[in-house]
Amino acid sequence: MHQLFAGYLQKLSNPQISGLFLALIGATLVVTLFGSALAPYFTAVIMAYLLEGMVRPLERTRLPRIVAVLLVFGLFLLIAMAIFFLLTPALIRELSRVSTEIPRITVTLKTLLQQLTLSASGWIDSPFAESMLLGLVEKSQGWIADSLSLLLKGGLPGLVSVLIYLFLVPFLIFFFMKDKTELLTAFTRYLPRERTLLKRVLREVNTGVGGYIRGKFWEMLLLGAASYLGFVLIAFQYAFLVAVLTGLSVLIPFLGLAAVTIPVVLLGVLQWGITWEAIHPLLVYGILQLVDGNLIAPMILGETVRVHPTTIMLAVLFFGSLWGVAGVFFAVPLAVLVKSVLEVTVADIPGPEVS
Repeated sequence: MHQLFAGYLQKLSNPQISGLFLALIGATLVVTLFGSALAPYFTAVIMAYLLEGMVRPLERTRLPRIVAVLLVFGLFLLIAMAIFFLLTPALIRELSRVSTEIPRITVTLKTLLQQLTLSASGWIDSPFAESMLLGLVEKSQGWIADSLSLLLKGGLPGLVSVLIYLFLVPFLIFFFMKDKTELLTAFTRYLPRERTLLKRVLREVNTGVGGYIRGKFWEMLLLGAASYLGFVLIAFQYAFLVAVLTGLSVLIPFLGLAAVTIPVVLLGVLQWGITWEAIHPLLVYGILQLVDGNLIAPMILGETVRVHPTTIMLAVLFFGSLWGVAGVFFAVPLAVLVKSVLEVTVADIPGPEVS
């Protein structure tokens, strides 16, 4: 144990390793203290990083970088405007419709509960189950109201914040992409000359975190589109809303899949009542999750995320308690980042010579 502890102290005496850990601690403090104020900046950095994955293939075709950036940025603006002007109003309409149906959902579920208690007399405590059901419905109604408020406000409190995201973020994304080389050159001037460890960490992070973020982005789009098509084929009235939830669920490991099951079941019962048809949305959702887990996710992500499920859950709980919803969404890439740093720093990197 003493030798192991001494080995870690020797590694920490390496200026590159100690500097790296100090940089991570400083970044964590900045995000914790100034995360809300710098949210547009962080959003622009992440989006520019994602879009860079589309710029590089165009550059390999010997297309000038500025032309490649303009093409990718133009595509990004078209998709962003489509989401803002087409998809967001449609989502607001669906949430509004579901909100008005809450009383009917309550009556339908009470009827279902009564039938279950009659068929399973002695096994289910009816008062307890009814109180649990009413609590679930109230929570759902509050969630829908909060979601409507969030969408109507553009995702941020106040018109000024909405304008900041609408104009400042695209502006930052464009210049981050266009002036990538100049910005990186200016940034590296403040780094130590010896960057062997930093380069190894960046390679690991780019492979792990970058691959995960890009993979989850495409997985979210594919699963959301496939869900919408599947729900439309069974004439599900809430196809768009549930498809959006299904797509977003991939960003929350394990918990997202279970959480979306509840609205799938409730909205199925709301549309078809207590019939076999009400199970159809759940069947479609289950099949899509099986395809995603066994085909789409492995194909897109590959070996990008080599983190044990228990570690992922620990990351979700830790970063979720630290940064709320944003921490839950970014729990896995942050866990991959920490894992990459630890793997590189704990490797056999010699410390300074002791005379």
